[in-house]
Amino acid sequence: MKKENIASKSFFIFDAFRTIFKTSEIDAELKSIAKDKTENLIFVWRKKQLEYTWLRNQMNQYAPFSQVTKEALDYSMRVNGLKNPRIFDLLLPIYDSPSLIDGAFEALNFLKEKNKTVCILSNGTRAMLENGVRKTGIEDIVDFIFSVDDIQVYKPREEVYQMAMDKLDADVNELLFFSSNQWDVSGASVFGWDCAWVNQDEEVREGLPFGKVVELGGLKEITF
Repeated sequence: MKKENIASKSFFIFDAFRTIFKTSEIDAELKSIAKDKTENLIFVWRKKQLEYTWLRNQMNQYAPFSQVTKEALDYSMRVNGLKNPRIFDLLLPIYDSPSLIDGAFEALNFLKEKNKTVCILSNGTRAMLENGVRKTGIEDIVDFIFSVDDIQVYKPREEVYQMAMDKLDADVNELLFFSSNQWDVSGASVFGWDCAWVNQDEEVREGLPFGKVVELGGLKEITF
């Protein structure tokens, strides 16, 4: 897909975490507790958070993303020999009460001003997503929030992308999906959606199957 085709779309669907909501706010208190284990604590936590969603899909053992996120953090703390429960208080709000990534408000507002339909499609629970939308002041911009809670299946299973299409009553050619997560872009594009990979961290492209994907350096590149 070419960048110039972005303007022709009617429905702009965004993944939530790492795409419009930050997941990288680490404060001094956490560093004072975890010390030199801080980076590995975060790395293992996020790695297991994703792995647990994929494994639960395979085992048909769905649990809400809030539970998966806490279980992954508990595992990472044990791996890193950390026991201070204050770590939960410092890290879980990243998902329960997130902040916007730089440029996200401007990009979403731009689409709204162009009379586009703006949506969120996420593994996050509905409570997480609704809290995030309210806290960040984009409740008047986002038209629809789609959570995997509704079908109890995680991305990148095709049922998730089909759910959004069904609820929007939209044709596949009307949709454009944005995510900073390559596995999500892979899943959505193989399903048949046009996708924009928001490669704001300058990652190397994964060896995964991809359909029609345009690469953006950040949400600020959403212009037409």
